[in-house]
Order: sequence, then structure tokens, then C-alpha cells
Amino acid sequence: MKKSLLALALLSSLTAQCALAQQTDKQPHNYQHQIDIALGTYSDDFGDGIWDLGYRYYFTPVSVEHGPYALNGVLAQSSNIGASYAQTDVINESKVYHVDGTYVFDSKWFIGAMYAKSDDESQYSKLDRNLNSYQFNLGYYFNDTSEVSIYYANSSASDSYDRSNEPDVFISGLVFKQDFDYEAKTYGVKARSFIAMESFTGIELTGGWQYTQTDEKDSFYHYIGEDTSLGHALYDSSSDNHLVSISADFYLTKSWSFGAQYSWQKHDRQGVSVHSPDDAIYQYDDNDSQSIYSLNTAYWWQFSDSFAATASVAKPFNDDGDSPDGVFFRLGVNARF
Repeated sequence: MKKSLLALALLSSLTAQCALAQQTDKQPHNYQHQIDIALGTYSDDFGDGIWDLGYRYYFTPVSVEHGPYALNGVLAQSSNIGASYAQTDVINESKVYHVDGTYVFDSKWFIGAMYAKSDDESQYSKLDRNLNSYQFNLGYYFNDTSEVSIYYANSSASDSYDRSNEPDVFISGLVFKQDFDYEAKTYGVKARSFIAMESFTGIELTGGWQYTQTDEKDSFYHYIGEDTSLGHALYDSSSDNHLVSISADFYLTKSWSFGAQYSWQKHDRQGVSVHSPDDAIYQYDDNDSQSIYSLNTAYWWQFSDSFAATASVAKPFNDDGDSPDGVFFRLGVNARF
């Protein structure tokens, strides 16, 4: 219900400001603070989506005259810090808290760091599976509108649950334990460039490659004394994942863009599982790959010096015919001052 109200407010804002956009005499200005609030969801399941709130501060003023409105902050090549909060109810209610910062040297080299924590309120497990993630990156601006960087990221979660010795357990010899351990390490490189054009505003080109290695262990023990028939299981798995992506966005004006993206993913998974009551051992080793395509369009309504409304629509496709129904859209409002 909260998401529906937020979406209605955003839609109302977009509609109401269309007329105002025709009348406002916009003057060039700079900004150092930016606040965004947005809702993203699929058209066929409007109630399940993600909304987020973010703030960013730039150490030096950012000009709105430098490229499209949506890329002003990126093209400023300025040191900045930011924080955001996101919430989704796609499967479980999940919250993500995020902080990051980038420092740009006079030589045009830059370094960045990020920390994020997820709060997944799962109703199916008493284990704390919340992820703690961090990332470090190093990059270089090789001209006024282009950059390349490398990065390393790590996400991990670990928890255990033991009721064997709790006061409210009256069954002698009861063992009830669960353990969970997860870690993902990611290495990647990405590049971005904006090319100004004479006949229209310009083209933004992006590309990247990343490799992620994950390891996960999950165990469950529930038995009384020597009787293990109540249940126990052990899962131990690892995977290697490769992702290659490229995209192009054409900005017909400072406000309106349309684009396309292609990504290729390859997964190699290995694992073993042991189940009660016969301690049967199952091993698996499989791999697969998938190509994903998407088309998108976006519009930025800068209806006053400090406020804007944004909207974007994307349609994903993949090569196995299992594409999501409907389209993904995102509506937001933005404040710059």
C-alpha cells in the first residue's frame, strides 16, 4: 500500500509539472547537493518493486550546462560523497543501506570506496542472512568526458542458530542447530565515455567485464540422542560467474534519451549435499550461459532551477525465451541546490 501511494504521488507530480515545464524560465545554475527519490517496478506486478532515497554532495559546484541533465554529476569529475536507502518487497521485505565516496586528484586519477548492508527480513529462517558488502575502485579520467576504472568488491554473511541448550527446550538430548556462511568476491573493469554530437546532444557508451567467485555452506541438524532420523542436511557449493556488458544511450536532447544494452553471463557451479536419514551424498557440476538484451528510453523534466521529475522505461529480453512479462519503469523526483 505504501508503494502504491508513493507511485501515485510520483505520477501526480509528473502530470502536474508538465504544464509548469512549459512556463518556467530556466536559468543556468550550479549545484553541490542532490536528492533523489524514485520507485521502480514491473508493469505487470505494480505492488512488488523497489523504492529508494538518495543524497549526494559534490565538493566543487556542478554545472547543468555540461552534457545531458542525467549525466551532469558524472561529467563533473568532482570528488563527492553519497548515501542511500532502498526497500523492496519482491520476495521478502528487504532494506539496503549504502554509503560511498570518490576522491579525484588533480592528475585526474580517482579512488572510490563503498559500503552497503542489506537487511533481509525473511520469514522462512531464523538465521541472519544479511549481507555486508564493500567495494574499492581505482580509475582515471583520460579526457573531459571519459573514464576507465578497475574495482574489487566483497559480500559476506555468516550466522549460526543453536537451541540445544536453551531453557525452554525440555527434551533431553535434543540437538537443533543451523549454520550459514556465504562469501562473494568480485573483480572487474569498466569504461564510460560521452561523445558530444552536432546534430543531437550526444552518445554515452559504457562497457565492462567482471568475475565473481562465490562460496556457500549451509547446514541443518535436528536429532535427539543417537536418533538422527529427525533430519540433518549439509550443502557446500561454489560458483564462478563471468559477466560482459555493453550499452549505448543516445541523447536526442539534454532531457530525452533512448538506448540499448547487451550482456552475456556465464555460470560454472560445483557442489555437494548430504541428506538424512541415509547420509546420501549428491554431487553436481554444471555450467550455463545466457545473453540478455534490453531497450530503454528516459526523460528528465527540469521544470525549475532546483527541481526535476524523471521517468524511464526498459524492456528486457533473453535468448531462452524466458523474459519477464511487461516492462520495467522507474519514476522519480530530483532536487538540486
